[in-house]
Amino acid sequence: MSQTKELQTKRFSLRPITPDMVSDNWIRWTGDPVLMSQMNARVVKLSRADLQRYVVAVWKSKRMIIGIYARTGADHIGIYEVAVDPRNANITLDALVDQQRYVLPNVLAETDPVLLRFFAGDQRIEKAIAQVVETNAPLISHYEATGWVKEGVLRQEVHAASGNRRLDVVQFGRILASEQPERT
Repeated sequence: MSQTKELQTKRFSLRPITPDMVSDNWIRWTGDPVLMSQMNARVVKLSRADLQRYVVAVWKSKRMIIGIYARTGADHIGIYEVAVDPRNANITLDALVDQQRYVLPNVLAETDPVLLRFFAGDQRIEKAIAQVVETNAPLISHYEATGWVKEGVLRQEVHAASGNRRLDVVQFGRILASEQPERT
C-alpha cells in the first residue's frame, strides 16, 4: 500500500499514513478513556512527535498504518494497522475508529471490502486475520456481523491494561478469494 496513493469508497478514503500526516484527532484518541479501554490500552497523552516516531517504527518493521478519512472535509476518522505475511499470503489487521463521531460498523462495513479487495488483488493475499481483545465489543460485533469466521478464542492471551488480570483475544479469519476482482 505504500506505493498506492489512495483507495476510495462512497464516503471514505484510505491512505497510507506518513509521519507528517499524524493528525490532531489521532493524538486525541490516545487520551480517550472509552476508546483506549476498548482496545486494552492505557490512556496516555502522546505528542505528535511520539506518534510520528511510532509511524516510522511501524513502516520500518514492514507493517502499515492506513488512515481512514471522510471524503467530505478529509477528516481523519480512524486507522488500520496491517501486518503482511507474504510467505503465507496472510494479513493481520487491526482497526480503530473515532467512535465519538462515527459509528464503527458503518465505517468498517464500507472500508473493509475495499481494503481487502486491494490486498487480495494487488498483493495476492489470500486470508485476512483479526485478533480482537475481548474488551473491544464494537469491533467483535462488526466482525461477527460481516461474515468473518470466528476461528477461536485465545484464552487469557494478554494482560489487561489496567488491573491485575488477563484478557481473552478473539481471532477472526476471512478467506479473500471472494474479494478478488474478476479477471478477463
